Amino acid sequence: MISVEVKIETPRLLIREYQAGDLSSIHEYASQPSVVRYETWGPNAYHDTEGFLRDAQNSRNEQPRVTFELGIERKEDGRQIGGCELDISSLDGCAAIMGYIINPLFWNNGYATEVAKALLNYGFEEHNLVVIRGTCDSKNLASQRVLEKSGFILEKVIRHHFVQKGVLRDTCQYMMVRSRYMQYKKEGQGLS
Repeated sequence: MISVEVKIETPRLLIREYQAGDLSSIHEYASQPSVVRYETWGPNAYHDTEGFLRDAQNSRNEQPRVTFELGIERKEDGRQIGGCELDISSLDGCAAIMGYIINPLFWNNGYATEVAKALLNYGFEEHNLVVIRGTCDSKNLASQRVLEKSGFILEKVIRHHFVQKGVLRDTCQYMMVRSRYMQYKKEGQGLS
Protein backbone atom coordinates (compact mmCIF):
# COMPACT_ATOMS: atom_id res chain seq x y z
CA MET A 1 0.00 0.00 0.00
CA ILE A 2 1.52 3.32 -1.10
CA SER A 3 0.83 6.36 1.04
CA VAL A 4 1.50 9.70 -0.62
CA GLU A 5 2.53 12.38 1.84
CA VAL A 6 0.64 15.65 1.41
CA LYS A 7 2.61 18.85 1.76
CA ILE A 8 1.02 22.19 0.78
CA GLU A 9 3.02 25.40 1.05
CA THR A 10 1.64 28.92 1.34
CA PRO A 11 3.66 32.08 1.84
CA ARG A 12 3.67 31.66 5.64
CA LEU A 13 2.51 28.11 6.29
CA LEU A 14 3.30 24.48 5.69
CA ILE A 15 0.16 22.32 5.62
CA ARG A 16 1.34 18.78 6.16
CA GLU A 17 0.55 15.35 7.50
CA TYR A 18 0.18 15.19 11.26
CA GLN A 19 3.22 13.84 13.10
CA ALA A 20 3.44 12.08 16.48
CA GLY A 21 5.23 15.13 17.89
CA ASP A 22 2.14 17.28 17.21
CA LEU A 23 0.15 15.74 20.06
CA SER A 24 0.80 18.42 22.69
CA SER A 25 0.26 21.26 20.19
CA ILE A 26 -3.06 19.78 19.06
CA HIS A 27 -4.20 19.24 22.63
CA GLU A 28 -3.26 22.81 23.53
CA TYR A 29 -6.16 24.14 21.41
CA ALA A 30 -8.46 21.07 21.23
CA SER A 31 -8.89 21.10 25.01
CA GLN A 32 -10.05 24.73 25.18
CA PRO A 33 -13.84 25.25 25.43
CA SER A 34 -13.61 28.62 23.65
CA VAL A 35 -11.92 27.02 20.64
CA VAL A 36 -14.36 24.14 20.21
CA ARG A 37 -17.61 25.85 21.21
CA TYR A 38 -18.90 25.60 17.62
CA GLU A 39 -17.58 22.06 17.03
CA THR A 40 -19.49 18.81 17.46
CA TRP A 41 -16.59 17.46 19.55
CA GLY A 42 -14.56 18.61 22.51
CA PRO A 43 -13.24 20.04 24.59
CA ASN A 44 -10.87 17.10 24.41
CA ALA A 45 -9.44 15.08 27.24
CA TYR A 46 -5.87 13.98 26.49
CA HIS A 47 -6.99 10.50 25.38
CA ASP A 48 -9.45 12.13 22.91
CA THR A 49 -6.60 14.03 21.28
CA GLU A 50 -4.48 10.87 21.18
CA GLY A 51 -7.34 9.08 19.41
CA PHE A 52 -7.76 11.92 16.93
CA LEU A 53 -4.06 11.94 16.07
CA ARG A 54 -4.01 8.15 15.66
CA ASP A 55 -7.08 8.27 13.37
CA ALA A 56 -5.62 11.14 11.33
CA GLN A 57 -2.39 9.24 10.81
CA ASN A 58 -4.27 6.03 9.91
CA SER A 59 -6.40 7.85 7.32
CA ARG A 60 -3.22 8.30 5.26
CA ASN A 61 -3.42 4.59 4.38
CA GLU A 62 -6.96 4.67 2.95
CA GLN A 63 -7.21 3.36 -0.59
CA PRO A 64 -8.45 5.45 -2.23
CA ARG A 65 -7.62 8.19 0.19
CA VAL A 66 -10.60 10.48 0.68
CA THR A 67 -9.84 12.08 4.06
CA PHE A 68 -6.97 14.51 4.41
CA GLU A 69 -6.50 15.54 8.07
CA LEU A 70 -3.51 17.86 8.04
CA GLY A 71 -1.52 19.92 10.50
CA ILE A 72 -0.79 23.61 10.01
CA GLU A 73 2.77 24.69 10.75
CA ARG A 74 4.22 28.20 10.68
CA LYS A 75 7.27 28.34 8.45
CA GLU A 76 8.98 31.03 10.50
CA ASP A 77 9.37 28.90 13.62
CA GLY A 78 8.05 25.40 12.80
CA ARG A 79 5.24 25.76 15.37
CA GLN A 80 2.17 23.61 14.81
CA ILE A 81 -0.70 26.15 15.10
CA GLY A 82 -3.78 24.26 13.98
CA GLY A 83 -5.31 21.70 11.71
CA CYS A 84 -7.45 21.38 8.64
CA GLU A 85 -9.36 18.76 6.72
CA LEU A 86 -10.44 18.08 3.18
CA ASP A 87 -12.93 15.22 3.07
CA ILE A 88 -13.90 14.02 -0.41
CA SER A 89 -17.45 13.09 0.35
CA SER A 90 -19.26 12.16 -2.83
CA LEU A 91 -19.34 8.66 -4.25
CA ASP A 92 -17.95 9.89 -7.56
CA GLY A 93 -15.13 11.87 -5.93
CA CYS A 94 -16.28 15.24 -7.30
CA ALA A 95 -17.27 17.00 -4.08
CA ALA A 96 -15.59 17.67 -0.76
CA ILE A 97 -16.10 19.47 2.50
CA MET A 98 -13.31 21.36 4.20
CA GLY A 99 -12.65 22.73 7.65
CA TYR A 100 -9.95 24.34 9.77
CA ILE A 101 -9.11 25.11 13.37
CA ILE A 102 -6.45 27.51 14.64
CA ASN A 103 -4.89 27.79 18.10
CA PRO A 104 -6.31 31.03 19.62
CA LEU A 105 -2.77 32.29 20.24
CA PHE A 106 -2.64 32.76 16.45
CA TRP A 107 -6.14 34.10 15.72
CA ASN A 108 -6.55 37.33 13.75
CA ASN A 109 -3.44 36.83 11.63
CA GLY A 110 -5.15 35.64 8.45
CA TYR A 111 -3.92 32.06 8.87
CA ALA A 112 -7.38 30.47 8.53
CA THR A 113 -8.02 32.33 5.26
CA GLU A 114 -4.60 31.31 3.98
CA VAL A 115 -5.40 27.69 4.82
CA ALA A 116 -8.88 27.82 3.24
CA LYS A 117 -7.45 29.17 -0.02
CA ALA A 118 -4.72 26.54 -0.01
CA LEU A 119 -7.27 23.76 0.50
CA LEU A 120 -9.35 25.11 -2.38
CA ASN A 121 -6.28 25.10 -4.61
CA TYR A 122 -5.32 21.59 -3.49
CA GLY A 123 -8.83 20.20 -3.96
CA PHE A 124 -9.45 21.69 -7.38
CA GLU A 125 -5.93 21.29 -8.80
CA GLU A 126 -4.84 17.95 -7.31
CA HIS A 127 -8.18 16.14 -7.03
CA ASN A 128 -10.11 17.76 -9.88
CA LEU A 129 -13.08 18.42 -7.60
CA VAL A 130 -16.21 20.11 -8.92
CA VAL A 131 -17.41 21.65 -5.65
CA ILE A 132 -15.94 22.24 -2.19
CA ARG A 133 -18.16 23.17 0.72
CA GLY A 134 -17.46 24.64 4.11
CA THR A 135 -19.92 24.75 6.98
CA CYS A 136 -20.06 26.59 10.27
CA ASP A 137 -22.44 27.40 13.07
CA SER A 138 -24.54 30.45 12.15
CA LYS A 139 -23.21 32.16 15.29
CA ASN A 140 -19.58 31.68 14.24
CA LEU A 141 -19.09 35.01 12.51
CA ALA A 142 -15.29 34.67 12.34
CA SER A 143 -15.55 31.44 10.35
CA GLN A 144 -18.16 32.97 8.07
CA ARG A 145 -15.74 35.84 7.33
CA VAL A 146 -12.93 33.38 6.57
CA LEU A 147 -15.08 31.49 4.08
CA GLU A 148 -16.31 34.69 2.42
CA LYS A 149 -12.77 36.15 2.17
CA SER A 150 -11.71 32.87 0.58
CA GLY A 151 -14.29 33.28 -2.20
CA PHE A 152 -17.00 30.96 -0.92
CA ILE A 153 -20.65 31.83 -1.52
CA LEU A 154 -23.33 31.21 1.09
CA GLU A 155 -25.37 28.38 -0.40
CA LYS A 156 -27.97 28.02 2.35
CA VAL A 157 -28.67 28.24 6.04
CA ILE A 158 -29.96 24.96 7.43
CA ARG A 159 -32.31 25.87 10.29
CA HIS A 160 -32.37 23.55 13.31
CA HIS A 161 -29.78 21.36 11.62
CA PHE A 162 -28.85 19.26 14.66
CA VAL A 163 -28.39 19.38 18.41
CA GLN A 164 -24.83 20.36 19.31
CA LYS A 165 -23.78 20.29 22.95
CA GLY A 166 -27.43 20.50 24.02
CA VAL A 167 -28.36 23.41 21.74
CA LEU A 168 -30.25 23.31 18.45
CA ARG A 169 -27.83 24.61 15.83
CA ASP A 170 -28.39 26.49 12.59
CA THR A 171 -25.66 25.74 10.03
CA CYS A 172 -24.36 28.05 7.31
CA GLN A 173 -23.32 26.05 4.26
CA TYR A 174 -20.91 27.76 1.89
CA MET A 175 -19.68 26.53 -1.46
CA MET A 176 -17.06 27.13 -4.10
CA VAL A 177 -17.59 25.57 -7.52
CA ARG A 178 -14.76 24.78 -9.89
CA SER A 179 -15.83 27.36 -12.51
CA ARG A 180 -15.84 30.17 -9.91
CA TYR A 181 -12.46 29.02 -8.59
CA MET A 182 -11.03 29.04 -12.13
CA GLN A 183 -12.41 32.56 -12.72
CA TYR A 184 -10.87 33.80 -9.45
CA LYS A 185 -7.58 32.20 -10.37
CA LYS A 186 -7.66 33.76 -13.85
CA GLU A 187 -8.38 37.19 -12.35
CA GLY A 188 -5.54 36.80 -9.84
CA GLN A 189 -7.81 36.82 -6.79
CA GLY A 190 -5.20 35.01 -4.71
CA LEU A 191 -6.70 31.54 -4.64
CA SER A 192 -3.59 29.85 -5.94
